[in-house]
Amino acid sequence: MAKDLPIAKLLAEFGYRTDAAQSAARAVLEDARITRAGKERIAAYKRDDAEAVLRARVALLCPACAEAGLGGDVPDPVTAGTGDRCRVCEGSANRRGALAFAAACWRAGLARVIVVGGSPDIRRELPGLLPDLDLRVVDGTVARPGRDVQRELDGADLVVLLGSTELNHTVSATWASPKTVATQTRGIGAFLLEAAAKVGDRADRTGR
Repeated sequence: MAKDLPIAKLLAEFGYRTDAAQSAARAVLEDARITRAGKERIAAYKRDDAEAVLRARVALLCPACAEAGLGGDVPDPVTAGTGDRCRVCEGSANRRGALAFAAACWRAGLARVIVVGGSPDIRRELPGLLPDLDLRVVDGTVARPGRDVQRELDGADLVVLLGSTELNHTVSATWASPKTVATQTRGIGAFLLEAAAKVGDRADRTGR
């Protein structure tokens, strides 16, 4: 016969690892009559039902997504202490950064984006992370004629220079413009979050 399970331990396994998150989850389980107030253990056979109810009625956010302002379209989000159960990023720093950057661009009305720099792997991965933007990724090690760069600048809403990646100074200089922001952090998730913050700051200052 299966043993009863400690409710607090079970909720932590589901991703509810803070006191506030556990309280919110317990309230849902009590409302669904899977447990009742004051109980500390739950029958093992109710485990799957408890998880299904919580998935249907509660949206977990990790602290990083909550801090980044993500999850605003998620009904009744609960911030908990784990990333892999997060409804927004699913534990992926790259996904979190991409969502924050895309949201910042859309709020500022910036749809046509050029990213200059990055390793071949980064340049291959970015389009998949940012499918809702009209994105162009440019090799930062190859210089191009100034007139070609200017033509692309004229058609872009935003240019992001990845300063801590494969980006030659002579190349970055040709992309300098009022539309350009530069990042200095490493890793896709980190530089996308930095770019998102800079886009937001610029929009606050200029109205775009």
